[in-house]
Amino acid sequence: MSTDDVATALEAFLREVPAAGLLLDRGRSVSGGPKSPAFRALFASAARRLADQVLPSGPIPAALIPAFRPHQSLVDLVRAALLARALEPLADSARTDAVLGLFERGELGEQESVLRTLELLPQPDAYVEVAKAACRTNARSVFEAIACESPFPARRFAEASFNQMVLKAVFLGVPVTRIEGLAARRTPELVRMALDYASERRAAGRVVPEDIARIVQSNPSSGA
Repeated sequence: MSTDDVATALEAFLREVPAAGLLLDRGRSVSGGPKSPAFRALFASAARRLADQVLPSGPIPAALIPAFRPHQSLVDLVRAALLARALEPLADSARTDAVLGLFERGELGEQESVLRTLELLPQPDAYVEVAKAACRTNARSVFEAIACESPFPARRFAEASFNQMVLKAVFLGVPVTRIEGLAARRTPELVRMALDYASERRAAGRVVPEDIARIVQSNPSSGA
C-alpha cells in the first residue's frame, strides 16, 4: 500500500465529519509547509475546532488498518492528514527536519498527536529520529504516545533503540505489555539489560519491577 493511498484513504474517511473536512480544506490553502507559522497555528487549532467531534462511525478503511489504533482521536488523525499533505513535496531529509521541528515546538497534545500517527505519514522511516527524541523525554504521556499501542517502534527502531525504549518503560513504570511487538523483538541483549537492571535494583535494596520478569520470560532459568 503506497503512502498516497494511505493519505487519500485518511482524508476520505475524515471528510465524513464536516468539521474535519473544513479543517482539511483550510490546510490546502496554507503555504510554507510544516515549518510555517500558518501551518503550526492550523495544526494546533485542531484540538479547539474538533473538541466536540468524534471519529466517523463507519468501518476503518483497509488502507489505514496497519497504522490505525483505537486510541487515536479525530484530532490526532486530522493533524496527521494535514501533516501528510504538507510533507508530500519534501525530500526525506527535509521531512525529518520538518516533523522534528513540529514535535519539538509543539505543546504536549500536539506532540502526542504527532507520535501517535507517525506510521500514517509518508515514508515512515524518515521519522525514526523524531520517535527516538520522544523516547528521551521524562514526560510520561509523551513517552507513552510513541512506546505504547504503537506499531512504529517494533517496525522501525534498530535493536539498540528498541531495547532502550523498553528499559525506559520499566524505569517510568509504563507496563511493557503495552509495547507492541515486544515478544518478537526480544533479544539476548535485551534480556541481559533487564537482568542487569534487576541486579542494580537488588543491590540498592529496591524492589525489582514485575515487568523485568515479563521481559526475560523466554529465559525462565535466569532467576530474575
